[in-house]
Amino acid sequence: MQEKSKEAPSQRPPQVDKVLRHPLLEQEQKRIRREYLAELTRRELARLREKGGEVDVDSIACAVVVKAKELLRGGIRRVINGTGVILNTNLGRAPLAGEIVERLARTLPGYCSLEFDLDTGKRGERTELLEELLSVLIGSEAVVVVNNNAAAVMLAVSALAHGKEVVVSRGELIEIGGSFRLPDVVVSAGGILREVGTTNRTRVADYQQAVNAATGMFLRCHRSNFEITGFTEQPTLSELVSLSANSGIPLVEDLGSGALVELAPLGLRDEPTVTSVLQAGADLVLFSGDKLLGGVQAGIVVGKKALVQRLRKHPIYRALRADKLIVAILEGVFAQYLAPSPQSAIPALRMATASTECLRQRAEDFVALNKPIGLRLAVVAATSTFGGGTLPGETLPSFGIEIAPPQKVTADKLAGLLRKAEIPVVPIVQDGKVIIDFRTVQPEEEPLLAQVLADVGKML
Repeated sequence: MQEKSKEAPSQRPPQVDKVLRHPLLEQEQKRIRREYLAELTRRELARLREKGGEVDVDSIACAVVVKAKELLRGGIRRVINGTGVILNTNLGRAPLAGEIVERLARTLPGYCSLEFDLDTGKRGERTELLEELLSVLIGSEAVVVVNNNAAAVMLAVSALAHGKEVVVSRGELIEIGGSFRLPDVVVSAGGILREVGTTNRTRVADYQQAVNAATGMFLRCHRSNFEITGFTEQPTLSELVSLSANSGIPLVEDLGSGALVELAPLGLRDEPTVTSVLQAGADLVLFSGDKLLGGVQAGIVVGKKALVQRLRKHPIYRALRADKLIVAILEGVFAQYLAPSPQSAIPALRMATASTECLRQRAEDFVALNKPIGLRLAVVAATSTFGGGTLPGETLPSFGIEIAPPQKVTADKLAGLLRKAEIPVVPIVQDGKVIIDFRTVQPEEEPLLAQVLADVGKML
């Protein structure tokens, strides 16, 4: 039961020391040092002075305890994704398999062999095992890993074309999330942007005409987050590979999404794989670690060893390279691709390939088993998407549940309560309805979802 100081409300906020003597804050000092609780108290008092109105020691102490709890709990929390967006950028994109998390728990609590060769006792290379894994999986010669794919582009331009022209089709001058534009990245890395062709039509001859003594590299960018349709044309990869070989100018492919397996056999729209682009002859291929690959945010560069070595030896690599956490996660993710059915091991692929019949059955079973007080649940059809700048326009039929609150409770209020639960649930709010798409709710999360709905129902 909450202890109270029995102080009457006052128009004037109390002094900091008086608040700190409140039983709640005296108890809180077992977890947080007194000077930091004092700072939180001062901030709460300043907020109350601006707001005005009656205040009392009890309410101030409670507010400080709530804020302290938020700071200790952290801002990045596990959430249940009910949006149907598989690679939801705001929710961390690709979820990691439980096996990867267990692997990290075994590896990272103490020291680790990040750059230490256990056989020789000498310094090692942090991406050595990644190189071996990718050599087996896709036939690449070498690899470097940086913190995201934009960083991979920046490193490639800095190492291969600093002060030189980077030839890019106008139809591939993409903008990624957060208003980061490819032209800005190229220029910031020291390259000189050389646009060729038009927005909808670019030919290999446009690249050929752009070649001069100042040309540093050809950059081909996959349009992973938008489509151009209608009267269009673009050179084939084989045409650009031939031009690259004849001119001696490296061809760098920014593949973006990073598919390692063919998607068409899985019932999804086909995407060029990293393997197919490498085998076609691209010198370097750049891709993301947290999109179709199904891992964690990273920029991965694979390709010819001599060029990869130039990237690794460039000074900017030191600032961009991935740390032990990213390397350890990627080792686990790539190891999962050795399995007979990677689509069953990688959560993002497993969600994407789940059948509508399976999703409908899961939703029906959930509704049959759960009758939260104050809420009515019903099975509904839904539409999922990939998100995360992948497979633009691709949608997947899905099923989920609609949550109907009491008549006087709005959909926005119900959604807010779900987001503020101990394990937050992020639903779809559409046409005054609250829907949870089961494609992005993992089966092991269903008991957690049931508990959240039960708790929220009791609050209404």
